[in-house]
Amino acid sequence: MHCFVKKEQAILKGQTKHLTGQVREALLALPDTLLMEILGEWLDDVDEQLLDWGDECRSALGYRIQSDETHKIYASFEELEQAEPDGACGSWMVPDAQTLRTFLVNLSLEQFYHSVIALAGEALALQASEEAWGFPPSVASDGYDFMRCLTVHLRYKALRRPEQGHISFPQQATGRRKPMKPSSSGLPGWRLRSSRHRERTVSPERHTDKTTEER
Repeated sequence: MHCFVKKEQAILKGQTKHLTGQVREALLALPDTLLMEILGEWLDDVDEQLLDWGDECRSALGYRIQSDETHKIYASFEELEQAEPDGACGSWMVPDAQTLRTFLVNLSLEQFYHSVIALAGEALALQASEEAWGFPPSVASDGYDFMRCLTVHLRYKALRRPEQGHISFPQQATGRRKPMKPSSSGLPGWRLRSSRHRERTVSPERHTDKTTEER
């Protein structure tokens, strides 16, 4: 099951706040098309293993559900299921770049750290390992080296802007499915935790809750 695990004391240390702010600044400095491309790639990568978690990330970043039957828009699959209980399918609607930027700006540093940086840590795990970025933030790692390398990575991406017209984006996420019952409301103020592979019912947890210690 994938869920946002609420931190009772989600207070970040000064260095963590500083590095989190740098990552957000580097992400927001990207041109619109590149910002949407990168976040879309991260979400798609997470979907391959942690589908429910990807859904919660999308909800936190302003993605919305459109019913395939009525074409009405809902904030989550849970809302779709309540409004259309006969098993209607839904598709994720990609927000425009300005809406996405607004969500990113409005996240507190704690929310950004526990959602966007956690998402990047999952999606870029292989690249981080191959390029020796260090481990993403976790109980076992402060993630400082990872966040520094992530900032450099995003700044480098900004310098290599795609040619105009090279990238296009669909208005809906590919694939349609029936509503699933999310483990929470998907609020961005909750920390992401994942513990189930998309194709399996149960697998060993990849993250350990930590509610009593500061980051």
